[in-house]
Amino acid sequence: MNFTIVKANILAFFKFIIVTLNGLTITQRFKKLKKAHQILIGLAILILGVWYFVKGAQCPMVPPPPGVIVQEMNPKDVPLEYEYAGRISGSREIEVRARVGGILLERTYTEGQAVKQGDILFKIDPAPFQTKADQTEAKLKEEQAGLKQAEQGWQRVLDLHTKKMASTREKDESLSAFERAKAKVQGAEADFKRAKIDLEYTTVKAPISGITSQEAVSEGSLIDATFNPTLLTRIVQIDPIYVKFSYSESEILRHRHLVTSRQEKAPSNEKLVATLRFGDGTTYPVKGDVNFTDSIIDPQTGTVQARAVIPNPEGNLLPGQFVRITISGLIQPNAFIIPKRAVMQGPMGPFLYLVNAEGKAVMQPVSLGLSTSQGQIIEKGLKAGDKVITDGMIKVRPDAPVTIEKPKEEKTDVKDVKK
Repeated sequence: MNFTIVKANILAFFKFIIVTLNGLTITQRFKKLKKAHQILIGLAILILGVWYFVKGAQCPMVPPPPGVIVQEMNPKDVPLEYEYAGRISGSREIEVRARVGGILLERTYTEGQAVKQGDILFKIDPAPFQTKADQTEAKLKEEQAGLKQAEQGWQRVLDLHTKKMASTREKDESLSAFERAKAKVQGAEADFKRAKIDLEYTTVKAPISGITSQEAVSEGSLIDATFNPTLLTRIVQIDPIYVKFSYSESEILRHRHLVTSRQEKAPSNEKLVATLRFGDGTTYPVKGDVNFTDSIIDPQTGTVQARAVIPNPEGNLLPGQFVRITISGLIQPNAFIIPKRAVMQGPMGPFLYLVNAEGKAVMQPVSLGLSTSQGQIIEKGLKAGDKVITDGMIKVRPDAPVTIEKPKEEKTDVKDVKK
């Protein structure tokens, strides 16, 4: 059957009907038609429906292959970054305790303010210790006088014994008296030195530079320095300052492997760089380095303690503060890295879409590595030369053809170029 001729005849018939019934409503037009005409209209509609169905089956509407952007895989060295939760602590935390007992007379510093090493913090009543020092000094002078007299007697007896005018017994007794006098002087010197030290301890000085805490006792309190010396205050050194964090067991093994590989390729003394970020997202402007990693794994947490040292000249970092610490300086050699958006998740885990040699999109399961600021590292599943779809993944279907398009170039402001 020639559907073209049928179609032309049907259209001519409809044109005749429309001209004949012009000016009437649809209901009136249909009633005015003869029964034979009504049957012809129905047959015409049926034939047109069959014709469109047959033509649609012969020439189905096939959409064009979706356009995608791909990235060809080439292994390269990728800088790594690890981020952890960290807590700030002072690089040195000192408890200032009394070394002699007595009445606390004065606190000479302002609580919470910075002090320098050697600054006077407290003064303990020095009167009893000054008296003790005076007594030991007098005793020392007395023993020194006795030593001088014993020395003169020993010289005199020694001369007489040389002239055989003194017995050996007298010589020995004189020598013994001289030695005892020297020992007494040494003992008196030690007592005087100890008394002076105790007198100096009545002035409590800062052992390090740092920030002082609140005083533990007030003026007028009795200070004990015997079995449990009284705590006076604490000093925390905050420049530099420490940031403590923890590695997982798997990470510490990977770190050591990467560090060993780096040392084998290019031996150096470079340390891992530490960068801090606060809770509001801002970054601390001064960087530090990791100066300690424990060699023992905590059996309760399965982590390894580590520490970074950060310069803190302005005192903006405070002990007890929580931060995010980013560790950089390690390099993953010969790694495949792709944009994070290219990674899809399926029932069997993460996968990528690759474009094969036939121009079709195929699913490729992968094993993910570290996620960095540059993208996602792929540990397993890729090889050099693979074409990974990085844009347009939602439009593709597995084993369906795709069209590879060039990446869209970013528009450059003409004014900026002229500048």
